[in-house]
Order: sequence, then structure tokens, then C-alpha cells
Amino acid sequence: MKKPRIIFHIDMNAFFASCEIAENRELLGKPVVVAHNDPLKRSIILTASYEARKYGIKTTMLVREALKLCPKLVVVEPDMNLYKHYSKLFFEYLYTITNLIEPGSIDEAYMDVSDLYDKVDFIELAKKIQTDLYQNYLLPCSIGIGPNKFLAKMASDMKKPLGITVLRKREIEQLLWPLPIEKMYGVGKKTAPRLRSIGINTIGDLANYSNLDLLKDTVGENHALGLQERARGEDNSPVESNNDEVSSMSNSHTFEYEIYDEQIIKKTLKVLVNTLSNRLERKNLLAQTFGIQLKYNNYRTINRSKPLDIPTNNSNTLYSITLDLLEEYHDFTTPLRLVGVFANRLVEGKEDIKQYSIFEINELDKENEIHKLLLNLQKTYGKNVVSRGIKKNN
Repeated sequence: MKKPRIIFHIDMNAFFASCEIAENRELLGKPVVVAHNDPLKRSIILTASYEARKYGIKTTMLVREALKLCPKLVVVEPDMNLYKHYSKLFFEYLYTITNLIEPGSIDEAYMDVSDLYDKVDFIELAKKIQTDLYQNYLLPCSIGIGPNKFLAKMASDMKKPLGITVLRKREIEQLLWPLPIEKMYGVGKKTAPRLRSIGINTIGDLANYSNLDLLKDTVGENHALGLQERARGEDNSPVESNNDEVSSMSNSHTFEYEIYDEQIIKKTLKVLVNTLSNRLERKNLLAQTFGIQLKYNNYRTINRSKPLDIPTNNSNTLYSITLDLLEEYHDFTTPLRLVGVFANRLVEGKEDIKQYSIFEINELDKENEIHKLLLNLQKTYGKNVVSRGIKKNN
């Protein structure tokens, strides 16, 4: 009998604030926010503890507005080294349970514990993880349990802080489908209005939407199919535990100062995508997942990716995905300090998998153009190094 998939999504609660409280126990029970020190209180809140949230204080709120709601609010300067330290402790603990772990960000992870089926009670295991992280490090977390990554992720968001939620496929009609479409993981602030424009207001509407051609025209073919599958509780994407010899490649560029300009951002991403595409081609590798990284001056980092129906290393296809993700998750009113692209779940590729159009043929050998564009960017905005990342297992 085949063992069922059991996926945990562990999401640390108010992570930056929790780290500050763990480091300074005198803050325990007090309303705490993490924000840059600004004499005029114009900085925005990066994280608010749950005690602060009781006053209506939210992430991205101005500090001065938060102080009006709670004059006794404790404002702490962000310390990324501290957060990285506690993140390391968090992941080291998880690896004592299983090696099948996929980091979602600095403060969240997916765990595939299917191999423990018939060996442990999964609710008790979740309680143990939650208790150990809090007792050992004073780090609260919520845990979602499901038969795939999507349902586990949705489950972890249903009860915070310190929640444990199981979301089974047979329960999605009752628990998932009534939720507004904005609550669905993978639906961003730009996709949601598009879906609502064609009558999709809830996750259930999306799951049962019959006009597939209109859905594809509205959000794009690949995005439409993936979203509807997940709305129906289907998600076959594996927990990417990086067990392959080469599991991912990445490229990133750090600007010398904050960048708002849309064209500069897009041109930089074009360089990064083309360079990464060439590296994949040289190693005869295809990406099954492709994504972008956006880092802001307030330490906020966004990593967003899309699974690919057909693995590819084609620069045009990858750049199209990059632009879709950029448009979905960046509003161009907040300055960027770093942009990056990454390819995950790499597999050995054959040239015949790729089908080039007449327009793509002209894009296949553009190293000179790439370097010219990069030099122009560096000349104008500083000689920043484009970092090339390749992840291997030790």
C-alpha cells in the first residue's frame, strides 16, 4: 500500500519581533514592533508582535500612526544578524526530524514527513515541534498539515499564533472554497482584481470555473491551470530538499542605491535571466521551477516562483515568467536594492524539448549584447557585481 503524502508547513509567528523578545525577555508580553529608528517616526513597521496587533497595529504601518494607537509601543531597530541566527536554530531543529525540508523564507519551511507514516501521530509531532521551538528558543509558530504543499500552506494561515491546523482534500469545500480569492496562496494583488472581473470572487468560484479559455486569457495559460488545480486541492510539487547534485542556480544584482525606475529593473532582470539561461544551456539543464527575488531597503525580501509544466532553459520563456512575477508582486512605488532570478528543480535537458519560434532564434546567442547592457548599467549605477549562485549538497 502506497503511503499517503503528509506535508507540514511551519510558519514562525511575527518572526522579527519574536527574535527580539527571545533575545530580551523583558519585552515578553509587551507590544513590540521592529522598525528603523527615525526621529520623525516616518519609518514603516516591518513586524508587529501579536500584543501590538491587539491595538490595530499592522505591518507596513507608519511608526507615528502606530504610536497614536499605542503610546506604550516598544520600537526596536532591526537586526538581520540576529534574525539569521534564530533562523539557523529553527532549521537546525527541523533537520533533527527529517532531511526532506524546503525553506520557504527565513522564517518558514515545508517538511515532507510521509516516511514517518505509521511511526508517529502527526498531530502529536506538530505539537512537539511547536512546543520545542517555543520552550527552547521562545519562538512561536503555526503549523499547517496537508496532503500537499498548497493545502499545508493554506492550513498554517488559518490559525495564528500558535495554531495547528489539518486541511484534508475532503474538507476543502467547507474550509477553503468560501474564502475570498485574495486569501489564496499564489493569488497576488494584481491577479485578484482580474479574477474578480470575470466573476471569480472566492476560491470555490475558481475551483468550479468552467470557462477555461476566458480564465487563460485573464491570467495567462500556465498560471490559470496551476491556480485552478490548487483551488481544487491538487498540488503535485515536491518538497525541494536539494538532494540533487545541482539543485538550483541563481543570479542577482545589488544596486548601489534605491531603484524605482521600472525600465532599469526590467533591463537588469533581462540580463540576469539571459545569463542564467546560458549557464543552464551550457550544463544541459532545464528548470522545472523559476522565480524572482526582490529585496527592499527595509530588509523585506520577497521570493516568488512558478512551477513549469514543461521544463525549459529558454531565455524568452524564463523572462516572460520573470515579468509576470514582477508585475504581480512589485508595485514600482517601493524602491528596490536587489533583484535576482533563480531556477530550481533542475533536470538534465535535451535540446529537442525546447521549441523555438522565429523570434526566439535571434535571442539564442546574445552574450555580447548581455555584457554590453551589463556594462552600461554598471557605468551608470556603479560597478556592482552580478553574483552567480549555484547550490550543491555537501
